[in-house]
Amino acid sequence: MTLPKILCIGAQKAGTSWLHENLSDNPCVWTTPFKELHFFDHKFLPENRSWTPWHVKSSVRKAKKLVDSNDQDYLSYLDSLTEAPMLNGNWYKRVFSRCSPDRIGIDITPEYCGIPAEGIEFVKKFLGADVRIIYIIRSPIQRALSQIAMNISRHKPDLKSLDDWIREASKPEVFERGDYFSHVQRWDAQMDAKSILYLPFGDIARDPLDFLRRIETFADIQKGKYPKATKVVFKGTRVDFPDSVISFLQEKLHKQSRFIEERFGSSFSKNT
Repeated sequence: MTLPKILCIGAQKAGTSWLHENLSDNPCVWTTPFKELHFFDHKFLPENRSWTPWHVKSSVRKAKKLVDSNDQDYLSYLDSLTEAPMLNGNWYKRVFSRCSPDRIGIDITPEYCGIPAEGIEFVKKFLGADVRIIYIIRSPIQRALSQIAMNISRHKPDLKSLDDWIREASKPEVFERGDYFSHVQRWDAQMDAKSILYLPFGDIARDPLDFLRRIETFADIQKGKYPKATKVVFKGTRVDFPDSVISFLQEKLHKQSRFIEERFGSSFSKNT
């Protein structure tokens, strides 16, 4: 059993599904049977505990559909991930029990970006001081719009008035999951520069193979071939947002946009 050496902590709606899909094609990397394990946020974000077990069970059901019905050993392994107790340390080790020592394990869970300082300290103790963190930064406005569009497609709210739109755009998770000002500074405070890699989301479209090569170099992964690098893995729902909603988000997220430019520079900021 080998615990992961890489965590991709977000951001949500910033290419993490694309990253999971592509790193699965590198034989030197072991990706989990499903994206988003939620181990660390379940432990340190109590508000997530109402839905994280459901997420795991739902993800296991989907993963089983992709497995040959004759592979009873692997199906049993997947079933074991839904057995109580879930989402504790032993459960997390069981997830990675299939990761051999000659491969590098990775856990891609965007919710991790929001764990508190004591959670980050626990990450380092539990996974070891040499753990590598990847954080993909997407434009605060575009990230929020993408998340709102996803919420609309899932919950089908009745958006008849501007107040309805603003209410949908004002949900706490829209701002919390894109709170770079708090999250980046919290991770910066506990991780040295060699242990955390920030990447602008726009570089995925600009040069996807170079994006993956930078991750390989950072995490000491052997070069792989990525046949799906230029493919869209998860196509979001198209929503025509009223101009007033975009203006609302621009005002609310101005602090986040300014922080990204000040922390990472204008060139990085333009590519988010």
